[in-house]
Amino acid sequence: MGRAIDREGEPGADARPVGRGGGRRLLAALLVAVNLPIVVATARALARGYQPLGDDGILLVRARDVATANNPLLGSWTSASVVVGHQVNNPGPLYFDAIAPAVRLLGPWVGVAVGVMLVNMAASSLAVVAGRRISGPESMVAVAVVVLGLQFAMGSELLYDVWQPNALVLPFFAFLVAVVVLATGDLVMLPWVVGAGSLVVQTHMSHAVLVAALTLVGVAGAAVSRRGGRVRGSWRPPVAWAVVVGLLAWAQPLYEQLFGRGEGNLSRIAGATGGGDAWTYGIARASQIGAEVATGPWFTRGSWDHAVPLAQPTDRFAGMPAFPAAAAILVGVVAVAAALAVVAARRGRRGLATLLAVAAAAEVVAVLALTISPLNVVGVAPHQMRWMWPVAALLTAALLTALLTVLRSRPALGGPVLAAGAAAALVLAAVNLPSHRSAAFGPTDEVDRQWQAVALVHQLDALQGRGTIRFDPEGLYFGEPFSGLVYAELQDLGIPFVFDDMVLLRQMGEGRRDHGDATLVMRQVEGTDALHTPEGAERVAFVAGLSPAEREELAAIRDRRAAGEPRPGDRVREAKLVERRGSRAVALFLAPVDAAG
Repeated sequence: MGRAIDREGEPGADARPVGRGGGRRLLAALLVAVNLPIVVATARALARGYQPLGDDGILLVRARDVATANNPLLGSWTSASVVVGHQVNNPGPLYFDAIAPAVRLLGPWVGVAVGVMLVNMAASSLAVVAGRRISGPESMVAVAVVVLGLQFAMGSELLYDVWQPNALVLPFFAFLVAVVVLATGDLVMLPWVVGAGSLVVQTHMSHAVLVAALTLVGVAGAAVSRRGGRVRGSWRPPVAWAVVVGLLAWAQPLYEQLFGRGEGNLSRIAGATGGGDAWTYGIARASQIGAEVATGPWFTRGSWDHAVPLAQPTDRFAGMPAFPAAAAILVGVVAVAAALAVVAARRGRRGLATLLAVAAAAEVVAVLALTISPLNVVGVAPHQMRWMWPVAALLTAALLTALLTVLRSRPALGGPVLAAGAAAALVLAAVNLPSHRSAAFGPTDEVDRQWQAVALVHQLDALQGRGTIRFDPEGLYFGEPFSGLVYAELQDLGIPFVFDDMVLLRQMGEGRRDHGDATLVMRQVEGTDALHTPEGAERVAFVAGLSPAEREELAAIRDRRAAGEPRPGDRVREAKLVERRGSRAVALFLAPVDAAG
């Protein structure tokens, strides 16, 4: 069959072309489909008064630091530091840089959500547009459908979440699609591969092995394609642009490495690559997870929330295939993709063959990367391997492209197949419009306490003009929801705050080190201890543990009792509410530096 021309002078789609007007309409429909859920979710969150909790608040502070005296040169501190025994940060600040314009223009509370929204929209759009360059409309439709599958699995309320494991899912999938296009010999995608790969690695270094290995796969595929004479055109301009993009992307981490305080972060990462005595996932556990995500299936919300449970290193994975079965599943899936790639290549469908081959390679690399990954401080943690879902999505896109290509080879099905694919994409987009909050581990775990966090920080304006505050993290637990928003509010109010804790300095930047400037110390306290002010301290903010609805319920119970009209169960419910009021209370205490010690 003849190949369609979808780029000037270059062979593009392997299968039947679409008329120019129809092609534009199809692309427009798919771009609307993949972007609509993101826009709707973000707008709804902002209308509800979204505020970033936990780590999200810390990430907002650092995005707001861009182009200031405290400009971040690195990514956020990583909890892998606890496991490997070295204090390390994620390699770079590109994600902060990406969302900083929205934060600066729209203000912190709106800007952080809009910034993430724009990154996710750009990634989704890049994946669809680049998908067309693989094998024409079939691959474009298939990519759009799986992008929407990823969005659905995450649930609408993660589509504007700045927490790295969630924020990188769509950018990493766009990187994978760009690698496939590069492997066809289309060097135009090389700068995009370098840029997208740098973004995900700098933001969460769990992607490093995958990005490095798959970039090599893409470059090797491009070299083979060009050596065979199947692709023409000069390689120098795209390579030059890729070098420029790489240098710009890594300029800040390299500057920190060469001129920063103490040992550079890149050296720290290199020294920690062995993981010390840390547990690793190992081939058995990695195979189980890989098989579970790939066949879960990955595009369901149940897979996103529960496919990989929080577990201790010695725990067995209940409900997952045993290692022999998991290995057989993975081998079978990869073998099918590889066999189809061979068939497609023999039939002259080079783009489809490349997509299938890269998808199979990505699945193998993903399992191997997980095999050598150290377990998180909390043990087995799904957020440490969220790249498994985009990898499974790429494999699905490859198989779906093969199916669409076969169907479109029949003249009567050419147009209807693409129309059905576009309709399916629009339906998937519509299904993801209603609000859905994921139950997976992360800052959104305690979104039901957002009202409490907002009420707490709205009391901080009384601290303006009282001098520099040192925040003492004593008593904070892993994943608590309040302190990140406290830092963001202090920053917004212009109240200077500093630290002498190493982890928080790695998080918040060396510019916030206490050099003796602090006159006050702030502590955050939760539970019944929040009800009592320590000697020599001042309680500057307090919120009881009952939501407004629960306070009304408690008042109603007491009113009925006072009126002599109690209801069955009132006494038990009152006791639970009173206990909850204290156990979930939170307060901020302030004390002079000398008194605080």
